[in-house]
Amino acid sequence: MTEASDVVSFKALFQTSPLALVILSVSGEVIAANAASRALVGERLAQGVRLDELTHPDDALALATALVRLGDGGAPASLTSRLRGDDKPAITWQVWRAPDRSELFAALSKTTVPEASAAEPTKTSEADDDIEKRVLHAMLDHIEILAWAVDKDGIYTFYDGKAAASIGASADMFLGKNVFDIFRDQISPAMRQAFAGSPERESINIMGAHWENWYVPVRDRRGELAGVIGISQNMNESQRIREELEARLALIERQQAVIRDLETPIIQVWDKVLTLPMIGIVDSKRAARLMDDLLQMVVRTSARFAILDLTGVEIVDTATASYLVQMIHAIRLLGAEGILTGIRPSVAQTVISLGVDLKGIPTHGTLRHGLAYCIRQLGGER
Repeated sequence: MTEASDVVSFKALFQTSPLALVILSVSGEVIAANAASRALVGERLAQGVRLDELTHPDDALALATALVRLGDGGAPASLTSRLRGDDKPAITWQVWRAPDRSELFAALSKTTVPEASAAEPTKTSEADDDIEKRVLHAMLDHIEILAWAVDKDGIYTFYDGKAAASIGASADMFLGKNVFDIFRDQISPAMRQAFAGSPERESINIMGAHWENWYVPVRDRRGELAGVIGISQNMNESQRIREELEARLALIERQQAVIRDLETPIIQVWDKVLTLPMIGIVDSKRAARLMDDLLQMVVRTSARFAILDLTGVEIVDTATASYLVQMIHAIRLLGAEGILTGIRPSVAQTVISLGVDLKGIPTHGTLRHGLAYCIRQLGGER
């Protein structure tokens, strides 16, 4: 099958499937709905419609939270919700996100809930409410978060959480007051988007702390915005650890720079004469760094001579010897002359055995002799 025929087949499979299938954006907007899903929910399940316009207001928060988690890469979710205008659970949503896809996928099924007995009409509901309250209070009392709610005009109707104490705040400072009056110019674009009906998440510095904020818009029975619910997590400790780590990494980088400078002590010993005393074992990596630093110094000082003093070098390998020759040639390309001094007998034997050609490269027994050569050459030029 061709790619085009595959697409046609998958579209046909989607539209004719007996399973009620819906494709959603991460913000909860319907991208596509097949015939089975429209038969289950009704023709109001159309492209471009937002789920919170179809869902009962009391169930909109749970559904929006599930979509936000999936948008952040969360695990597949299963939840039951009522349709707008119906007080009984009607639809079970199985929602997931495929790898490397921005859309969300949902399979819908009709939900049937048995009626409560006449003797105990509210027992289950009251028990559920009690559990929800205990869970909420446990979270607010023990986790560094703030839970808050504002109405459509921005007036605080709820404000609680352990994180309030960390910034010296209390419910009395917020309840009944307008979020736009309290924070004024500090209202973020993400919060404004939430008031426009879009679930949002952001990191922000405000009230002397670093926060991770989640904003969830809530709608009334008519589908109009009723307010915004927010969860704010105090990230000060995480931010402190991150800044401490960044400071340590910066210190390590500075220390490495000092070590590099000590490894490549390029010295201007005379006007237009540079010397690079090479000490210890020079491997390929160090030789490459030496070349970069020396060439930059030649350009910066307009040097005429660059002396590579090998007095302190004990061992060279093929790659290192090749780098030394390349370094001399590179110095010449910059209009200066490269000179080798202080080659030890053991190093000389290694260079010869490796077949490295030093023909045409000035060499001197000691740094003193090399410097004298440079001074004579400069005197002759004058």
